[in-house]
Amino acid sequence: MENVVKINKEISVVAYYFKNAGRRLKCFPKKIEYDGQSVIFTDMGLRHPTQKGQRMVHVFDMSDGQADYRLEFDAAQLSWTLMSVADTSQASPDMGYAAPVVST
Repeated sequence: MENVVKINKEISVVAYYFKNAGRRLKCFPKKIEYDGQSVIFTDMGLRHPTQKGQRMVHVFDMSDGQADYRLEFDAAQLSWTLMSVADTSQASPDMGYAAPVVST
């Protein structure tokens, strides 16, 4: 069974990568910083836009190979939110999630 921890905190996306999809260039998060730690994504899941009231929000499902992360990008406020982390078998009880740590 998948272990999902709800985070719902604003984060910093410090690196991006771009993918050419037909005539449109799409942007994806590559590295995030949260609570003084860095997470580098190795796999991309779904990416889809959705409406939240009057705002357009882009939802990203990303993975670092050990955990799955759901991120939301608010296109109106230009802000990123880490919504949840799943498959955290090594989750630290004090942080509520686990992520491979890369020193910054």
